[in-house]
Parts: sequence; C-alpha cells; structure tokens
Amino acid sequence: MGQKNLIFGGTFNGPVIMGRDFSSIALGADGQNPSDVPSGQLIHQLRDAIAFEVHPAIDIPRGTDGTDLPLYVARSHDSELYAVVEQAAEGSSTAAVLVGGSACGKTRACWEAVHQLPDEWRLWHPIQPTRPGALLDGIGSVQPRTVVWLNEAQHYLLTPGSDTGERVASALRELLRDPDRAPVLILGTLWPEYWSTLTTPPDTGNPADPHAQARALLTGTGIAVPDTFDGNDLDELNAAADADPRLQKALRNAQHGEITQYLAGVPALLERYRTASTGAKAVIHAAMDARRLGHSEGLPLPFLEEAAIGYLTDQQFDNVSENWLEESLAYLAAPTRGARGALTRMRSRPGQTDPDPSRYRLADYLDQTGQSQRRSLCPPQGFWNAALNHLSASDDLLALGRAAEERWRLRLASALYTKAAAVGQVQGLAAAAQLLDRVGEKATAQQLFQQAAAAGHAGAMVRLAEERARAADHEEAARFYSAAADAGNTAALVALSHIREAAGQHKEAERLAVQAGQRGEQKALVSLARSRSRNPDFPATEEERLLRLAGGKEVAQLAQRRLRAGDLTEAERLATEAARMGSSGALSRVARAHRLAGNVKAAEQLYRQAIQSGATSMVGDSPYEELARIREEAGDLQEAEQLYRIGAEKSATFLLPYLRGNIPSATRKRIAESMRHAAEGTALLNMALMRERLGDEPEAERLHRLAGDRALRRLITARDEAGDTSEAERLALQAAAKGDPAPLRKLAERRRKNGDIAAEKRLYHLAAEAGDKRSQRELGRLLRDSGDNEGAKKALKLAVNAGDREARHTLAQLYESNGDTHLAEDLARQATNEGDARILSRLARRRSRNDPRWQQLLRYGIEPDGSVSAPWTP
Repeated sequence: MGQKNLIFGGTFNGPVIMGRDFSSIALGADGQNPSDVPSGQLIHQLRDAIAFEVHPAIDIPRGTDGTDLPLYVARSHDSELYAVVEQAAEGSSTAAVLVGGSACGKTRACWEAVHQLPDEWRLWHPIQPTRPGALLDGIGSVQPRTVVWLNEAQHYLLTPGSDTGERVASALRELLRDPDRAPVLILGTLWPEYWSTLTTPPDTGNPADPHAQARALLTGTGIAVPDTFDGNDLDELNAAADADPRLQKALRNAQHGEITQYLAGVPALLERYRTASTGAKAVIHAAMDARRLGHSEGLPLPFLEEAAIGYLTDQQFDNVSENWLEESLAYLAAPTRGARGALTRMRSRPGQTDPDPSRYRLADYLDQTGQSQRRSLCPPQGFWNAALNHLSASDDLLALGRAAEERWRLRLASALYTKAAAVGQVQGLAAAAQLLDRVGEKATAQQLFQQAAAAGHAGAMVRLAEERARAADHEEAARFYSAAADAGNTAALVALSHIREAAGQHKEAERLAVQAGQRGEQKALVSLARSRSRNPDFPATEEERLLRLAGGKEVAQLAQRRLRAGDLTEAERLATEAARMGSSGALSRVARAHRLAGNVKAAEQLYRQAIQSGATSMVGDSPYEELARIREEAGDLQEAEQLYRIGAEKSATFLLPYLRGNIPSATRKRIAESMRHAAEGTALLNMALMRERLGDEPEAERLHRLAGDRALRRLITARDEAGDTSEAERLALQAAAKGDPAPLRKLAERRRKNGDIAAEKRLYHLAAEAGDKRSQRELGRLLRDSGDNEGAKKALKLAVNAGDREARHTLAQLYESNGDTHLAEDLARQATNEGDARILSRLARRRSRNDPRWQQLLRYGIEPDGSVSAPWTP
C-alpha cells in the first residue's frame, strides 16, 4: 500500500493518532481561561474530531490497532476544499460549504483540510446555548487566522419564522469583508435540500425574499460531495484498505459505493429504526417530524414523551409497558456498531452550561430519512399539543408555527406564534399579524403590527410605513421607515431614499442610498441614478456619478444600455471605466458590437483589453474565443489555437491551485487529469469547429473525438445554431443515452421559440423518456393544450411521482377543469401536508363563493387530520 494516496487523521502527509483530548476544548492552547484568549482553539492542538461532529466510525475489529477514525482517502472535493484553505492561508478571507447527503464525509473532509493551516490558526465552533445565538454573541471577538466552523450550517442560517438566520448570514458577510480581521475562513456543511432552500431566489413577482443574506453569503462557496465512491476513488480506497480493517469491512459490505455511510454505522442504524418497538418508533417519528418542521437539533424530553403518545393508537398505548419511555430511550441510545445511536442525549462540553439538560439529538441520517419518507404526513394533534405545552425556545416555536401555517393549520400556527411572542420573541407578534392579515382579519392584524413595531420589529415598521405611504401620509411613512432603518432594515433605507428624493431633499436621499449600498443593497443608488437621469434639473453626468458609487457592475450595465441605444462610443468609454473598477464583462459586448459593425481592429483591441482586465469565459462572450475567431479569420491559426486553449484553461482556473503544496502524487495525477478534461474538452471542440470552417473534415472529426462527452452539449448547440437540426438531435439522443437528457429539453425549448409545436412535443417526449422530469411536465402541458387530457394526465402524474411540485399544480387544475374534484382535492391535501397550500387555497377561493364549508376552511384553516377547523379567535 502506498501512503502517498492517503490523508491520515489530521494531515495530508503523515499519520496522527486521533486521541480523545477534551482539554483543548475546555481551555485555550496555553491553559488560560477562554475569556483571556482569542475565540476558538489552536487547530494544531485539536485531536478530538468527534467533538467537532465528525461521525464516529464503526468499531475496530478485536485484536487490531487503529485510530478513532478510519484512514482518510482524498477525493476530488478535497482538492477543491484544499484550494480554498490555501487561499485563506495566503491571507484572504474566504468561505467554503460542502454540500452532500448525510454521512457522505463532509465534516471529515473539513476536519482534514483545516489541519493544513499554519500553527497559529484557530478553530471557533459557536454552539452554546444555541448555535445562531452563540455566533451572534461571539462573532465580534473573532480575530485574524480563525476558522469559523459551521457544521450543519442550516442550524445557523435556516431559522423558519425568524430573521435570526439572516442576521447570522449578514454578520458572516461582514466578517468576510472586514480587512482588519482578515484572513478568516468560514467552513460549513449542508444537505442538498437545505442548500437549495437557502440559495434559490424567490419566484418572480414574489416580494418576499427570506434568505437574501444567506444566498449572498453562500453564492460561489458550494463544493459538492458525492454520496458514493467510484472510479479512481475506489481504486485508492482499495489500496488504503490494506492498512485499515474498517475500510476492508466497508468495501465488503457497503452497497452502491456508500462507503462513508457504512463506516458511520448507517445500515445498522436503519435496521434498529425499522425493528424498533411501537413506543420507540413513535418517539423516533415525533423526533423526525419535529426536525423536518424546523425544530433545532436539541429536542426536549418532555416534548418527545407527550408527542410520541400522539402517534400511538389507543390499543397501542394500552399495550406499552409502564416504563415504555425509559425502555425506548435505552434502545434508541445504544450505539450501532460503535457509531452514535438513533436518539442520544446531548451533553454539554466542559466549561459550558446547558440551559436544558434533558435534550436529545436525532441521528442525522434518520433525520434525513424522515425528511424524505415522512414528507407528505402532517403530525397528529398530540404532537402540536406537546409543542404548545413544552417548548419554550422562541425560535423553535416560530419554526413550528411557520410549518403549521404553510400546511394551512392556521389555528395551531396562531397559537404557536402567540406563545413565541409571550416568551419574548417580537417576531411572534409580526408572524401572527401577517397570518391574520392573510385570512382577512385586518383590524386585529393592524393592532398586532403596531404592537410589534412598538417593540422594535423592523418588518412591522416597514409594513406600517407602506400603509401610510399608500394613504399619501408621507411624513408618517418616513417616520416609520426611518425607525426601521435605524433597526437595521436595508429595504427601509431604499424606501426612505425615494421619499426624500421626491420631497426634494436630494443630499439626504443620496446619503441614504449610499448607506444602503454600504450594507450591500445597490438598488437605491441605481434607482436614484435613473431617476435623476430623467430629471432635467440634474446634469447629464449625474447618472454616471451615482453609478460609480454603486460599483463597476452598475457602470457596466450602463455601458450596455448605451450600447443598446446605439451609442457605441459612449458604451466603450463606460465599459473601459467599468473594467478599471473590476467589472470587465461589458468590454466583450462592446467589442462584439464593433466586430458586427465591421470594426475588426477595434474589436480585437477591446477583446485583448478584456483579457488583460481578467475576464475569462462569460457565457456567449468569452474574449478568448472571440479573439481566437478574429485571429483565425486573419489566418493566424497558431495564435487562434493558443487562445482557444488558454481560454478553456481560464474557465477551469479553480483547479489550478490544487497542484500546489503537499498534495499526494496520486491525487495530483487525478487533479491534472480532471483539469486536462475540463480545459481541453472545450479547446478541442473550438479547434474542431475551426477546422470544419476551413474544410478540413478529417482533422475536425479527430478533434471532435478527442473532445469527448464533456464538449457534447456545446457541440449540440453549435450544430443546431448552424441549421443542422437532424445532427443536433442525433447528438442529443447520444447524450441522453449517456444519462444527460438536458440537451433534448434545450432543443425542445428552441423549437417552441421557432413555433414548431410538433418537434417540441416529440423532443420533450424523448427527454421525458430519458428521465428529465421538467420535460415530463412540459409534455403534459403540451398535451393538455392540444386537447389530449388523458395523455396530459398520464404525463403529469409521472412528473408528480418524480417530485415535480409545479406539475402537481398543473395536474390539479386539469382535474378541476375536467370535473375530477375529488382527485384535485387529493392533490391539494398532499401538497398542503408538504407545506404548499397554494392548491388548497386556490380551490377554497373558487368554491367559497357557493359553499360555506369552503369559506370556513379559507378563514380558519384545517386540523392535523385534515378536517375543517371550527371558528377560533387569536
């Protein structure tokens, strides 16, 4: 076995014994009181990976020696992560978030990576008394050369019903931007579903953007971690297994390459869950439902006890023993093959005080299992009663309240919001007000908004300000906006800037807009600039002056507007200025305009300028590729090929840093191979197309073969744009056969734009057959529009079964229009239980005109069992 292929417990190039050492957690590196030292502990002194939430592994077979953790085998994501760590070590504040399923190796990868940092680096893991609270309380003390450890980052950033997560994200963004505290490294992990929730922009036209700060923080930080080992990873794992019997066992027994999951004891954990007693399984289901509805990881025992009873029938409850809870907890806490049990009591770290000692943690793989397998179930009434009777943490109450509201359990949502407000969470007042406003109780909602605003809730202040603005009471609106801005609401700054500008207070309007820009919201300056560009009282240079304050991106957009207006000279000047400010994209677009106008020399000069400014490969306007075409047309094939290669390599620059440092040679070889494929695939494709244009078909075909599958999508687009639609479709079918149906869908979308409905339908059908669920939905839409309702139902059902929520909405509408009201209601019930009440509320609004029962449902909601709620008051 070659040790060069491995990362051994804590370092990329040598073995370290991972002994349990709590002293470095309780005290600083030099034994001082934690209050006397910077946040966190010196990384090179940390040995207890388990304390930082790395999964404990299955037991070491008897009679063998080994560390607490198995030998670590580096994979491709480790190289990406190492590049980020190296950037931090070189002095830049940066962040990385590993995204993958439970027990796939995310936290272990972070643990190995941070041990590459120099000895003076520290690791800070904010966790007590709550994760977001600890972070907000302590982030001001973070000093340079600190890793902020955000394992399971959803606990920090995703706080349903509360703006705590957004405040955490804002504080982390500010930390990254603070030059006086650089370098810092933020490392986090997330499951894919949480990543999607936090990074997906809201629907068009929806003013609510609950994760704007989190999305800004996470954009560009994601590193995908595969669930399985395959290919080269398995080869290296086989070599490593010679030195670690746990890896040997995992190789023999793990299914589908799920090595890390097996090492974390997942198969035994699932078996223990499936074979649990009735009482133990009820406890697990209560824990699963609490976690999937937003409760924090620490579940209070009194809540679990009462909630679990709600999952038992009368007969089941009569049959459990008097000590059923103690027996269930003992069964669930037992380790599985040495790994943590299904439900375990949370312990405080040395030196920390737990405000609620009777808290339990659900194993995260079971947490993930509950997210998927129980997605369409609404917890029983006993669960909600237990929440109201035993939960006291305001964030947990708000989260469950939001989950209840999303499931149209309005009575329960109101009660949970009210209790959150009673324990001091002003967000509870605002949430209750929004709920009542939503169902038409305007007067009561207004009173609650006023109470929330008086208690300092910025969102409530904005709401009242908007109402006063609609009533033309601008001074009162400005007062509320000003108070909200003082409370940290950036949107209020933008609105207040508009009010001051309209009132002629131009200096104050600009000051507010600049202040909003400093908080990361450039919209105020952009809006102000455009407003003044239409105002003859301001000079023509005013728009550009304000956009300069907003940043290079906004100046670049102004350049593009000038370009669309036909003012090429002014567009070039502005694009050049934007490039000086760090935004070079507009240069390529202006260069393209010059080229289309026949000004090839000017275009070439601007493309070279864009390259010098650091532009790489913007979609559709890569300066390298466009300049290569110019050199090709000038007959300079040597420089054209060089530009194609360099441009492709620049598009993969994220790989280049991986080849530095102490990376094992086998890993270096794999990285170099990945880089070669990423860069050469695109370069070879461009050179193949160049040879085609020159009529050199044999060389073009050879280069196409060398380019391989990585360039296939682009080749399909090129063929289709050239008018060779049959060849484009042939290649798209080839891609689908290899597991990539997206090119077929893209061709279908192009046919729609061209008005070729028959071809669109045929291509969507092929893409759907290849497994593309979005195409399945579009096929259903086309069949419906053509009058084939039965075919549409079949296609949409397949899309719904594949998890397409929008297809469910379309199918419900089709059922309703065809008179299949019960089927429409079934879909509405399923969607509502999953937290999407749009179908139900739409049916209710339509039917409430003639049916009092639906009127009652629309106003008062439904109960956990789906029945219509009786009238209730807040």
